[in-house]
Amino acid sequence: MTQSLKRCLVVDDLPFNTQVLKAQLNHLGLEVDCCFSGKTAIKMAFEQDYDFIFMDITMPDMSGDEAAQSILKYSTKEPASIIFALSGHDAPNIVPQCFKLWLTKPVNKQQLLDIIEQSVVSL
Repeated sequence: MTQSLKRCLVVDDLPFNTQVLKAQLNHLGLEVDCCFSGKTAIKMAFEQDYDFIFMDITMPDMSGDEAAQSILKYSTKEPASIIFALSGHDAPNIVPQCFKLWLTKPVNKQQLLDIIEQSVVSL
């Protein structure tokens, strides 16, 4: 893992899902913050620079798509955070542009390592 990668945000309304993904990302050497709603994710993304955000698609207060769009639209971070969609369902035919990639849960550690390594170039 490259030294320039430091912070990730995991957003999922189910605490178990956030803890599993956090443990996997920690094991890869990344610092991880977690939250349980889209609105909180937006607030946290403006308070802290995240290299990667893993965003659940379906949450009670706001969809992951809406939260990701808001983060990207109003972010001053350069380069912008890379946002991955998390879902218990397969990707739709057209993945919203705000997401770099659609990940189907459960995500395994090797998948995470592969997508992070592939995304390092764009940071």
